[in-house]
Amino acid sequence: MINLHSRDGYTFLLSILFVGAIATAVTGTMLLLGWLALRNSDTAERSAKAYELARTCAEVALEELFEDNAYLGNEELSLSQGLCYILPIGGTGNENRTVCTEGESGGTVRRLEIILDHILPSIEIIAWQEVEFFTSCSYE
Repeated sequence: MINLHSRDGYTFLLSILFVGAIATAVTGTMLLLGWLALRNSDTAERSAKAYELARTCAEVALEELFEDNAYLGNEELSLSQGLCYILPIGGTGNENRTVCTEGESGGTVRRLEIILDHILPSIEIIAWQEVEFFTSCSYE
């Protein structure tokens, strides 16, 4: 009989160790998933800020171009949320112009490329798109 009771103790001890290992694995997984979700939301927030910065620069560039069609761009704007860049404006005169902007927030960069049909009497946009790499503008 003594051997039977001591085996029950080992079985209980092994059960506790097994449940503890599972609980530790579940806790570790939950911590890892929480950390990844936090990191993902931070990246999404930086990306949204960078997009808004690129949009802000695009609006500034379009306004400057509307006021003076000889506007060349090639500016850096420092805003409270980060930096945005207006690349050199493509084309000359009133027709077939290209505006490219970049927004940067926390190392995340978003780019907008805007192709204009004409500027006056009102700006007519052919395409306004987010791009990974500029095709109509050049870096300087």
